[in-house]
Amino acid sequence: MKKPSYHQYQHVIMISLDSLRNDCITANPSNLPNKLSRRTKFKTTMLDYLIKRGTYFNNCISAAPYTSASHAAYFTGCWPRRNGVYEFFNRQIGRPTIFELAHLKKIHTIFQTDFPIILGDSLGFTRGVDKYFIESESAAFAELSRSKDRDTLSFFHFGGIHYPYGFHKLKFAKIDFPKKVKALERKFHITPAANQADMLDESYRHGRDKDLLLRYKTIIDTLWSRREYDELHALYVDGIDYFLKHRFNKFIKKIIDFVDTTNSLLIVFADHGENWAADSRGHSNAINDAVLRVPVIVYGKGVAKNTVVSNLIRTIDIMPTIGRYSKIPAANLDGRPISLEKPDYAPLPREAFAQVWRVGDRLKIYKHQQRILKGRKMIRPLTTKLEKEAVYRGRFALNREYDGNGELAREALYMNTGQRLVLTKPIAGTLADLRKRLRKYNHIKPKKSRRINKVSRSIIADLHNLGYRV
Repeated sequence: MKKPSYHQYQHVIMISLDSLRNDCITANPSNLPNKLSRRTKFKTTMLDYLIKRGTYFNNCISAAPYTSASHAAYFTGCWPRRNGVYEFFNRQIGRPTIFELAHLKKIHTIFQTDFPIILGDSLGFTRGVDKYFIESESAAFAELSRSKDRDTLSFFHFGGIHYPYGFHKLKFAKIDFPKKVKALERKFHITPAANQADMLDESYRHGRDKDLLLRYKTIIDTLWSRREYDELHALYVDGIDYFLKHRFNKFIKKIIDFVDTTNSLLIVFADHGENWAADSRGHSNAINDAVLRVPVIVYGKGVAKNTVVSNLIRTIDIMPTIGRYSKIPAANLDGRPISLEKPDYAPLPREAFAQVWRVGDRLKIYKHQQRILKGRKMIRPLTTKLEKEAVYRGRFALNREYDGNGELAREALYMNTGQRLVLTKPIAGTLADLRKRLRKYNHIKPKKSRRINKVSRSIIADLHNLGYRV
C-alpha cells in the first residue's frame, strides 16, 4: 500500500504561552466550571484571528501541570513516564527531542525561552539547538528571518502569563511592574516577607528583579491563605491582557506575516492552565480541568480554517503531527499524528494521562536546584512521590489523589462533555476500565533519563554577557 503524501512545510514554528488557560481566549466556546473573576472581556484579538483562520483544538490534555514535564512531552511525543521528565526539576530528558531529530536532518533549530533554568541546558532542552536565546524573541525572530531560505524549526516560549502575572521581569515593564507590586501590597495590607518559603524560580534573577518576584509571591501566598481566590483569578486574567498588549501582539503579527509569505506551519499552545482553589495552588499541584485542558491553535496554508475540534487530543500528539508534515522524523512515539486537513477525523479514540510528582518541600527543591546551577558535582535525583493523577478516555475522566504513604485518599469520576468536566456518580464498568489504564500507564518503564548536567561553560558565558549572575 502506497504511503499517503502530505504537504511538507519548510518552516515549523512553535509558540508556547506558559500558563494560558483554555477558556481565557474570547473565541473559545468552552465553559470551564471554575469561573474567573474579571471586569472586562478578554482582549485576545490576535489569538482569535488565528483561530478564525486556522484550527483550534478545544480538548487537548496536558501530560503534566508544570512547565518542564509538559514541554518534555510536547518535544518528545512520549509520556513523562517514558521520556524521564515527570517532575518539576529533577532529571534530564531521556528521549530524543524534536530539536535533536531536526538537527540530524540539517534543519536549522532556533530556541527562545523566558525560563532558561527549567527549559535550558540542565534538563537537556538545548540538545540539538543551533541558536539559543534568553528573553529575546526579537533576536530569535531575526534569526528566523535570516534563515527563511533554509529548513527551520523554531520555538518561542513566553513566561509573561505566568506569575508575576503580565510582567515576567523589569525588562518588559520597568515602571508598571514595581508600581503594581506596591499597589497590591497597599490594597491587601501585605508586608514583604522577611523569609520567603517559596524561592523557586524558572529564570535567572538578581537584585530588584528577584526582590519584586519574591514580594509578588508573598502577595499570592497571602491571598491564597485567605482563600481570596477571585482576587487571584482577577490578577491572572488582568495579567494576560497586559502581556498580550505590551509584548505578544506586536510579535505575533510579525510571525503571521512570516507564515503568510513562506511555506510555514505555526502551532500556538500552552503547557498548562491556572486555577486558584483550596486544592489548586495556581497549577503545580493540580489535575483539574482548568489546569490540564490547554489551548492548541494550528495555522498555515493547507490547515483547515475556522475549525474548532472537540475530539480529545494530547500534547504528545503534536510532535508526530509535525513529523507527518515536515522532514523531521517522528517514529516510535506514544503520540499519534493529527490530520490538519480533516482535524475532526479520529479513527481511534485517544486516552490521556497526567500526573503530579512532588518532593513535598519547596525549599528542598530550591536547594537542589541551586546546587546544580552553581556547577557542583553530579547529584542524585531527589526522591519524589506520586501525589495526584488523572486519566481521560472517551466521555469520562478519573482523578485520583494519594496521601503521604502512597495510599488512595480520594477518587472522583467525571463526564467529559467536550467543553468541560462534570462530576458524575461512580459507574462500575467505567471505573474498572480507567483504573486498569492507570495501572498499565504506571508500569511503563521510563527510558533511563540522563542525570542533570551542570550548566555548560558556553551557556554561563552567554548569561554573563546578558548581565546575569550564575
